[in-house]
Amino acid sequence: MSGAVLLERERLTSGTTWHTAGLLWQLRPSDVEVELLAHTRRVVSRELEEETGLHTGWIQNGGLFIASNRQRLDEYKRLMSLGKAYGVESHVLSPAETKTVYPLMNVDDLYGTLYVPHDGTMDPAGTCSTLARAATARGAQVIENCPVTGIRVWTDDFGVRRVAGVETQHGSIQTPCVVNCAGVWASAVGRMAGVKVPLVAMHHAYVVTERIEGIQNMPNVRDHDASVYLRLQGDALSVGGYEANPIFWEEAVKSRTGAAAGLCLKTSTVKGCTVRSDDLRRA
Repeated sequence: MSGAVLLERERLTSGTTWHTAGLLWQLRPSDVEVELLAHTRRVVSRELEEETGLHTGWIQNGGLFIASNRQRLDEYKRLMSLGKAYGVESHVLSPAETKTVYPLMNVDDLYGTLYVPHDGTMDPAGTCSTLARAATARGAQVIENCPVTGIRVWTDDFGVRRVAGVETQHGSIQTPCVVNCAGVWASAVGRMAGVKVPLVAMHHAYVVTERIEGIQNMPNVRDHDASVYLRLQGDALSVGGYEANPIFWEEAVKSRTGAAAGLCLKTSTVKGCTVRSDDLRRA
């Protein structure tokens, strides 16, 4: 990580990161995603704490995908088979078995569920802070309250546009590489370098319930057909989802063009970036 610099517009996690869901579902249709998620789980559940002494807030309470039709249940059976190939424990449950795992659920209209006992959640702010601690311990720099105002580019003899440096309110940084991890402001940052980033922001809502008796230690729930998730939050549930008719938030990109969020810079060779931004699609 030597030579990496993270520029943060304000303070780490001061944007939408602190209230993201932090859900980790290990099974996806793509084998690449399954491998990446397995790596992420190892990092947040064990390796980061061993390396830094800080806790990411990881809670292994399991994950439950519900199937309200036959086609969805067949898809979950395929996911279970994929999981076996990559060592991810999972079980396709009948409605009655689902009731045993999640007694508060009404299973009358379900065809079944996919249960992954080693899924869980992490604390977004804690995970970000722990990643930053691990990165700085390896030689990276994290500079907060340092808005990016521009990216210098040049064209080489082959007509390829290349990065020369980054301008901030506090000075310039020479670098041949910029990793754009500005989240909702990624499009604005891309325009600084003449790059179009195909990203739009959308309004999302989430609800936190009052205390629910008996909800403790229940798995997180995902309904893919309804695009809704239920996340265990102490003695309550956080409920969110993705709307079928989303409201686009174009003002987000316009509001802070000159104050873009985090950029991860590499001042020597590209070795990747440890700290990454929040996923805009999360609540």
